[in-house]
Amino acid sequence: MKFWRRIVALVPEVQYPDRPIPFRQKVIYTAIALFIFLVASQLPLYRIDHQPRTIDRDPVYWLHLILASNHNTLLTNGIISILLPEVAMKISVETKSIVLDASAPETSVLLNGSQKLLGIYVTIVGAVVNFYVQNQHFNVNTALIMLQVLCSDIIVIYLDDVLKKGYGLLSGISLFTATNICGNILWKAFSPMSIIYPEGDEFEGAVVAWVHLLITRTDKLSAMSEAFCRQNLPNAISFLSTCLFVPLAIFFHGFYIVLPVRTRHNFQAYCHIKLSHFLYGPILLHRALLILPYAVSKVLYMKYSGNILVNLLGKWDGSNHFGQSIPVGGIMCYLTTPPTLADLNRGSFHAFVYIAFVLISCVILSMGLMICASSKGVSNEFIVLNGVRSLRVAQSDSIRVNEIWSHVMKAACIGGFSAGVLIIFADLIGVLCSGTAIMLAVSAIYPYVDGRASEVGSFGF
Repeated sequence: MKFWRRIVALVPEVQYPDRPIPFRQKVIYTAIALFIFLVASQLPLYRIDHQPRTIDRDPVYWLHLILASNHNTLLTNGIISILLPEVAMKISVETKSIVLDASAPETSVLLNGSQKLLGIYVTIVGAVVNFYVQNQHFNVNTALIMLQVLCSDIIVIYLDDVLKKGYGLLSGISLFTATNICGNILWKAFSPMSIIYPEGDEFEGAVVAWVHLLITRTDKLSAMSEAFCRQNLPNAISFLSTCLFVPLAIFFHGFYIVLPVRTRHNFQAYCHIKLSHFLYGPILLHRALLILPYAVSKVLYMKYSGNILVNLLGKWDGSNHFGQSIPVGGIMCYLTTPPTLADLNRGSFHAFVYIAFVLISCVILSMGLMICASSKGVSNEFIVLNGVRSLRVAQSDSIRVNEIWSHVMKAACIGGFSAGVLIIFADLIGVLCSGTAIMLAVSAIYPYVDGRASEVGSFGF
């Protein structure tokens, strides 16, 4: 332990401000950090071959979206160097895997330094996996590329540290992820980039293409039909669906259940259980658990598409769904939403398996998370927001204190089911990016709107 403390002491630390930072100055610091992040996400790596931009995606596109990463740029790893260490340290502390004296002043410095060292280690491993394993050889060029990624990730680590220490409006994880998701949605809606097809050029942005078709086509009905129903690029239906889904995500984030609780002295208190606490765990885990089999199935199909077992796992095609490769056969197909509502009607068995899988898995994940939190004694930190004690005598509909947990588990079941419904609804109406990404962006920004920014961490938790 002493040796580790000496290593952590060598890590530079951002000092907490000695006086309150004015709001305008926080806005300036946040804008500067965001500008640096956006520039780094667009700067290509030096000494690497760059292909022309296409609409084709890789099999882990949704992971890159959530991690705010951009392939073959300085931010190839995105925010994984700050997200993974923060999650790992939080779990280790809350589950008592790491026992620390919270009253000791050096505990916070030790945790922050350990988190930075873990972030640097994650960056090195990620760089090796991304470049050395792909090239199968190590040379000066590979070392130079890995050094660029390492330096850029260290900058991201310290940008997040500056923002978390009170100089910014929100943490780096929330800021960078929400910005990346919102940027992707705006790009898919308003992108002026034109894609060349044999039938002619088309604008990538759904709204731009909609306006362009209405202006250039004499047959307005066919122009509207093409703008709303095109499958190879984002369409107007996806844009309008996104506009519908965002208020719905905001509504669920602010929804909570009030439990009247009877105290020992027969007075009444109120426990507030926020439904969003049971929503985002299943949504994140459901998407994360599917990323690995998706990636494995896609890579295997690209190399061994004629193998029976590989085809049983999943057949992939990306020619008719916004350029995004999707499974069209095998087990992975049944775990994926039908691309359109017409496909939902044609493949009723596919729809039944998909809906049942999503709803059951989300309910199990939500209840499993609550059981794990209860076994480690940390459940009360995110279940009960407040208990406002009233002087009124307890009513007949109030519950005993020892009955709270059973109602919490019912709320977890409802929250997991609601998460599944939101995932299915977002996928079926075809929102831009994904319903998971939109809800992550909402959960990151919402606490700063309702004034709870000082009470929450990354992604609003």
